[in-house]
Amino acid sequence: MKQNIIILGSTGSIGINTLEVISYNKEKFNIFALVANTSFKKLYEQCKKFKPKFAYIDKEDDAKKLIDLINSENLSIEVIFGREKLNELVSHDEIDIVVCAISGSAGLESSINAVNSGKKILLANKESLVMCGNLFMDLAKKNNAEILPLDSEHNALHQCFAANGDKALEKIILTASGGPFLNNQVQDFKDFTPEQALKHPTWSMGKKISIDSATMMNKGLEIIEAMYLFDLKISQVDALIHPQSLIHSLVCYSDGSVITQVSKNDMKIPISYCLGWPNRIKSGIDIINLTKQEPLTFFEISKEKFPCFFLAKEVAKESGSYPTAMNAANEVAVKYFLDKIIKFNDIYKIISGVMDIHKKTTLISIEDVFEVDKESRNLAETIVKKYK
Repeated sequence: MKQNIIILGSTGSIGINTLEVISYNKEKFNIFALVANTSFKKLYEQCKKFKPKFAYIDKEDDAKKLIDLINSENLSIEVIFGREKLNELVSHDEIDIVVCAISGSAGLESSINAVNSGKKILLANKESLVMCGNLFMDLAKKNNAEILPLDSEHNALHQCFAANGDKALEKIILTASGGPFLNNQVQDFKDFTPEQALKHPTWSMGKKISIDSATMMNKGLEIIEAMYLFDLKISQVDALIHPQSLIHSLVCYSDGSVITQVSKNDMKIPISYCLGWPNRIKSGIDIINLTKQEPLTFFEISKEKFPCFFLAKEVAKESGSYPTAMNAANEVAVKYFLDKIIKFNDIYKIISGVMDIHKKTTLISIEDVFEVDKESRNLAETIVKKYK
C-alpha cells in the first residue's frame, strides 16, 4: 500500500530532491499535498507532474493565480492558502509522512502540528529543534511521532546509531565543508559580499542557509539539533572541517572505534534513507568510487574566522531560552546582510549583542518559544539600527 506524503517547502532544494527520489519509487509513495510559500509557478509545474490532492500557497493572490493555471489543465487539485488551512492540512488523517523542509523559524508551526498529529516526520527544519529543544522531542514522544533527520550530518549519525546503538558512546563529530571562505585570511572577512557568501563550494542551498554556512552558524545550529535529537550532552557533540564533504558524521565509542557514514554529497541519499526507513530504497545516486576521490582532509574550526560556531556552543551549554534567542537574532542579522545593510562580520556582532542582553528563561510551552523569538527579533532590530 502506498504511503501518502505532504512536502512542506516542495519548491525548495529539499522538496525538489524529495520529489525526484519519489519518482524512482512510485510504487511506494503517493504525493498527497504540496506546500510552497510564494513560488506558485514552480508549484504549478509540480502539480502537473505529481497531481496531488491538495496544493498550498501562502497568499490568496497567488492561490487565485495557481487555481487559474490548474483549471487550464483540468486538474482535480484543491488549492488552499492561509496558515490555519496549512495547519489543518498537515494534520490530515490520510497523511502518513510529513517532509518538513520550510527553512528557518517559519517552518516551526507546521512542524509542531505534524508532531502533534503523530506522523512520520522527515525533518530538514533544524530550527524546530534549536528553538524548542526538549519541548519538541517530548511532544514527539507524547504523540508517537517518529522523527527522522534529513540534514546529511544528522542522517549519517542516525545510520551509524541504527547499526551500532549508542552504548559506550564517547562523542559524535559532525563534519563541515568550511564554506566559501575557508581558505581566506581573517582580515578579508569584513569585506565579503552576499554574492560571495552565497557561492557554497559543495551544496546547492537556499540563501539563508548558505549565509549560515559561510559564518558556520549552520554548524552551530546543527550541534544544538544533534544534542536534542539524540539526547546528548553538548560536551559529547563536536565538529570538524572536512572540505571534501564525503564523510558526513562520525560516532566515537569508548573502545576506540569510530563509525562513519560515507557517500557522495547529494541530498537524495539522506532523503531516500528517511523515506524508506527502516528499509533502503532507490536514491538515484551511484555508490562512491573511492579510487577516484581526492585525499580526505580534516581541520579544526578556527575561532578567529568563525566565531558564530563557538557562540552557538556556549549557547548550547546554557540551553533554556538561549538557543531560541540566538536563532532569532541570527535570522534578523542574515536578512540585513543579504539586503546589504550590514557587513559580514556584523552578523556575529548583532547575535552576540542580543545574547549579552537576553535573560535566560525556562521554556514551558510553545507559546513561550514564540514570545522569546519575538522579543529577540525586536532586540536584534534595535541593534541593527546602529549599523544603518
